[in-house]
Amino acid sequence: MILQAQELALSYGTKKNLADAIVTDISLNLEAGQVLVIQGPNGSGKSTLMKGLARQLKAARGSVSLGGKDIWQMNIAEFARKIAYVPQKLELPWEMTVLELIALGRNPHQKWWSTALTTSERALVHGAMARCGLDGMGQRRVNQLSEGEKQRATIAMALAQEPHFILLDEPTANLDFRYQLELIAIIKELKAQNIGVAAILHDLNLCARIADQVLLLGKASGGGASSVVALGSVQTVLQPEQLRAVFAVDLTIVRDPDSGCDIYIPRSLSDSHKNSSKDRA
Repeated sequence: MILQAQELALSYGTKKNLADAIVTDISLNLEAGQVLVIQGPNGSGKSTLMKGLARQLKAARGSVSLGGKDIWQMNIAEFARKIAYVPQKLELPWEMTVLELIALGRNPHQKWWSTALTTSERALVHGAMARCGLDGMGQRRVNQLSEGEKQRATIAMALAQEPHFILLDEPTANLDFRYQLELIAIIKELKAQNIGVAAILHDLNLCARIADQVLLLGKASGGGASSVVALGSVQTVLQPEQLRAVFAVDLTIVRDPDSGCDIYIPRSLSDSHKNSSKDRA
């Protein structure tokens, strides 16, 4: 199964005016068992693109399809059985317990008149809680959670959904280092289970650990809508000249002798200029 965007342009408002497009000319394929990381500066339309893939925002032009079927031709339950979406911010029902919240992930698989969990579903929900570090927190109210705990609870709800694809909008935003690494481990586990993952990440090193593809968004020099600057492997996309053009930063890539992995160190252009001046002196 493939999640595909073709010549996608997205804008807000009822008229869907292409002149007001946030992103335009986006084409991508995400296959089951692949990880796509979306990179780009603030305001480049990363979250807007994710909303288009997640059936939260209709296209002004182009299409998004799942398994060859336009996602807007699918009923919402059918779509939710296949794609889970975790936005950057989600208004959570504060009176719910963590267990009740995560159990909502099973709704697309249930009859409309039934919300009771089967034994296997209950095990699935508890398994999702454990994978996200929420063991022993099932009876806590959502309003008692920290921002990081809420983030992990929404990810657990998506895992309980058992989708073919999971779309994550800045999933590490409220997580400390430990849980960032644990999230990366979960994403690797999902990949091994043949689940496709698209994630917006700002950290280049986290991106490099998990991405099969990197989509780099950026605006043309004259401004306007963002489009694809590069789409490909980590080694192809995370190149110093491309990141300088998009983020206005310099980039140093060094090899970690312990892990054998590349480490990406961004530096401001002003710092690079100062260092160059010192070298010349």
